[in-house]
Amino acid sequence: MDEAIIISWPSDIEDVDANEIVGLSTDNIIIKSVRTETELWAANEWIIPTTFVVTVTSLFFKSFLEEAGKDAYQMVKAHLKEYLAKRREIKTTLIAANSSPDKLSKNYDQSLSVSLKARLHTRLLVNVMISEKVHEVEIDQMLEGMFQVLELLYKDLQDQVPEEKIDKESRPEEVYLIANPETRQWDILTAKQMSERYKNS
Repeated sequence: MDEAIIISWPSDIEDVDANEIVGLSTDNIIIKSVRTETELWAANEWIIPTTFVVTVTSLFFKSFLEEAGKDAYQMVKAHLKEYLAKRREIKTTLIAANSSPDKLSKNYDQSLSVSLKARLHTRLLVNVMISEKVHEVEIDQMLEGMFQVLELLYKDLQDQVPEEKIDKESRPEEVYLIANPETRQWDILTAKQMSERYKNS
């Protein structure tokens, strides 16, 4: 996986902001775009891809630790935070099939429009959900906290099991990163914990 960042969005949408971020691509931080098609899904909300998906890989966080890449990392990170905040403002709804109207969670409070995936290591993929409950004035602070958590996870993994490149053929452990508006912290949840948090009572 040579890309540091991949931004995907539907092929029938013109995304000027995403193209602007792709234009920041350099030899050290390669940024690409992928156009997607609408699909029907039979899954929980947090498994269905959001309309806009930002994927960051370990190569992006590698530049965070290297002196030569720190300025570029901070600049691109600022653009990504702005992009995630703007795309959160777009509201998306899911429609359940007539045969299973109670399939959708009644208390799901994460954006259906945008999310971020962080493939930090061969062993780990972090699915970052963007909260709908965090107030607009606190969004930048929330997203800065998100990047701090991902930076720490990346550094910890590199300290434990150093690697230069991700093995794309290997299936990683998947966890979910969820902002907690009450504690102003980020919670790391397993798939089972996500199901328990958002199950219909």
